[in-house]
Amino acid sequence: MTLQRRLIFAVLLAAPLAWLITIAGTYWRASHEINELYDTDMLRLAQQTIAVAALIPASATSVPAPVPARSPASGDYGDAGLGDLSVAIWRNEGAPLVLDPEALQFPRAAEREGFVDSIVNGVPWRLVYLDDPSGRTRVAVGQRVGERNDLVVAYIASQIVPWLVGLPVLIVLLIIAVRRAIKPVHDLSHQLERRSPDDASQLEIADVPGELRGLVKAMNGLLARVGALIEQERRLTADAAHELRTPLAALRAQWDVVQRTGDPAQAQLARTSVTRGMERLDRLVSQLLTMARLDSTNHSGFDRSVDWRAVAEQAVGDCLWIADRRDIDIAIEWPEAGVLPLPMAGDETALTIMLKNILDNAIRYGPRHSQVRLKFSAAQITVDDEGQGIAPEILPRLGDRFLRAAGNEESGSGLGVSIARRIARNHGMLVRFSMREAADDFGPGLRVSIMRGA
Repeated sequence: MTLQRRLIFAVLLAAPLAWLITIAGTYWRASHEINELYDTDMLRLAQQTIAVAALIPASATSVPAPVPARSPASGDYGDAGLGDLSVAIWRNEGAPLVLDPEALQFPRAAEREGFVDSIVNGVPWRLVYLDDPSGRTRVAVGQRVGERNDLVVAYIASQIVPWLVGLPVLIVLLIIAVRRAIKPVHDLSHQLERRSPDDASQLEIADVPGELRGLVKAMNGLLARVGALIEQERRLTADAAHELRTPLAALRAQWDVVQRTGDPAQAQLARTSVTRGMERLDRLVSQLLTMARLDSTNHSGFDRSVDWRAVAEQAVGDCLWIADRRDIDIAIEWPEAGVLPLPMAGDETALTIMLKNILDNAIRYGPRHSQVRLKFSAAQITVDDEGQGIAPEILPRLGDRFLRAAGNEESGSGLGVSIARRIARNHGMLVRFSMREAADDFGPGLRVSIMRGA
């Protein structure tokens, strides 16, 4: 069920329910007010009757017959219903001094005082009994309960009729108001439906109702992230196409040499070049796949502590072949006993790739017959080499995709450091590059530091 239908259904249910509750409350209040009014009048009438009864001679046993309810010769009595209100007076233990015929029905009820609801000849009456201070005179004033109910019903009926006319109008107005209130949601939905998949422009927020601004801001944030991801994929695709074109062209050229040359030495040299090109292509494709996987994944909420010794062992093992080829020693330094190296939670497989890429770069681009140091401490991990370092203008750009310094004899794709930085960022860490001074215990060279982010 749509939100609009839910709101309309709620209006159709709530409006009549509120109307019924209002009518019930009005009925209860009207009954209370009418009872209060009539009870006050009856008590006042009983008090006045007690006062008048004192003027009746003690020898009197009856009073003159009451005046007829309607007497054309006596004037207009309006809509008075004299049969609904009666007064009875008792003197000592004698018969009642009847002021109107209905009072003959009232019981004396000598033990009662005050208001009493009673059934008189099958008709509900409300009676009030009052005695004079001497106890010789007793007065009863009674009113038919139906008179009060008739007045309450007449009052409620006067309220119900306007409500019956106005309720449908109110419901229609509420439904129109609901439709107008939901219209911004429909407009936003239609705006999103008409967008092209690669449109990451921000949604307008100026005319959006306050209740929807949080949603629109969240959507704009999502669109910004989607746009960045699309742009990232486009850049990766373009860069990958550019980087793959070079080794493929070289492989094609060397393969043509193998096919056409008759010189065994030249053919062997071409085969060697093809082998090296295949290795470079394999490395490039592997790193492209790793980078694509990292770009599409946002690691968070790691719940497993990192065993840096296992990570270092695996990363160094993966780099031994290139270290042996270049005759480079890898030294690992651990913190003193009792100090954990960079305690944190994370994905050990990804961290192994991060550390391997940094070590691989240090081995590939450091001088032959040198040393690379991997040092762990409680606050950071550092990788030092004994190379000439990086030009100052290149140093800030390290980590950009496909960036490679000129003059390197080793093949590469420029993705290794970028992958390492992305893995570090997913774990809340930073990768920083700096040049060591000659006074350092390891001598001058490039230092890569891995530490927790700010």
